[in-house]
Amino acid sequence: MQNNYSDVLILGGTGKVGKTVIDYLLKHSQCQISVVTRNTQLSLDNNRLTSLQFDALDKKLLSQHCKQADLVISCIGPSQIVGSTVADICYQTGTPYIDAGGYDPLLKHLSQLVMAKPSTVPLIINAGLLPGLSGVYPNYLITHYSDKQPIENLEVCYAGRDAWSYNSAWDIIVGLGDFGENRGFCYIANNKLIKVPFFKAANKQTFAEPIGKVSTMLIYSEELRRLTNHYKIPNLKVWGANIGPKAAFSCAIAKLFGYYKTPEKLTKAAKRLASASAKDMLKLSPIYSIKCNIKLVDGRIIEGNLLTGDTYLATGTVIAITAKYLLENTVVAGAYSLHEAIPSEVIINQLLAENIIQISTTTHNTLTATEAI
Repeated sequence: MQNNYSDVLILGGTGKVGKTVIDYLLKHSQCQISVVTRNTQLSLDNNRLTSLQFDALDKKLLSQHCKQADLVISCIGPSQIVGSTVADICYQTGTPYIDAGGYDPLLKHLSQLVMAKPSTVPLIINAGLLPGLSGVYPNYLITHYSDKQPIENLEVCYAGRDAWSYNSAWDIIVGLGDFGENRGFCYIANNKLIKVPFFKAANKQTFAEPIGKVSTMLIYSEELRRLTNHYKIPNLKVWGANIGPKAAFSCAIAKLFGYYKTPEKLTKAAKRLASASAKDMLKLSPIYSIKCNIKLVDGRIIEGNLLTGDTYLATGTVIAITAKYLLENTVVAGAYSLHEAIPSEVIINQLLAENIIQISTTTHNTLTATEAI
């Protein structure tokens, strides 16, 4: 049975990501879109668009409009800045919800709510690039190339570079502290969290051109931890790198000195990172890559590489593809990370069709001839 959604409420529709979401939905769906904004001068030149002038965090007004909407999309920023207001109202009003910047704390919060009282609608958190596509792509490789064989080890590497907005920079800095968990540098071995010191957390990774070899650091990823739990994968390593040199230095300083620990330091560190990335981009182009290495128990290795240029375009398109899927299909109610809610091939195939990503996949066997016998 299909859901007949038609009225979409978008919060933060005037930013880079929000505009991409709107453009995609206008092109690929017939829904009516209401854009919540405090900009009274906003001009909309499409009869399917309506401007609503109010503060998106005004609980009373937001609740009224959520009750009238069939789907809510939030692009207004990290949940640790805006809180759980929007998600809570969608949960209470029974309005399907997509959050571009929900991240781990909001996903944990909603999961606890749903455990206490089941949601009546899907609530999809982390529907963007990282996290978001960063969980979707490994899931895509597993579902399409593992032949349902048990997986011994999953290793995922991320490398990204762009002129980060303040909100994006804020996401990155708070992520350095594991969104308040402060797990440090770590990995999963035999289903146990293993912490390592700074000097053992670095590794050189070679990505597809034009990135090449870069220095990466071990990071914790809740979305991939959930992925490994689903597939019962005992070993997981996740590596990350901000490959703008000035931005990378800014991140290293923030990590070493724990600038994510207080709101004041976090704010300053986010501003510095946004400024550093802008300077990087005076001479460099934006790029983002995911590299996956999946080892099956039968000895086969699946290697996948994904590459995209415009990170904001990719993020907005991922959100819009998710929205279109919700408009056209039934998704079981609950709180989800993106890879748990939408079939991975839906997102990957549409991104390929839009020429937003490039992917390559190879498989080989690690067994020697003797071992194979």
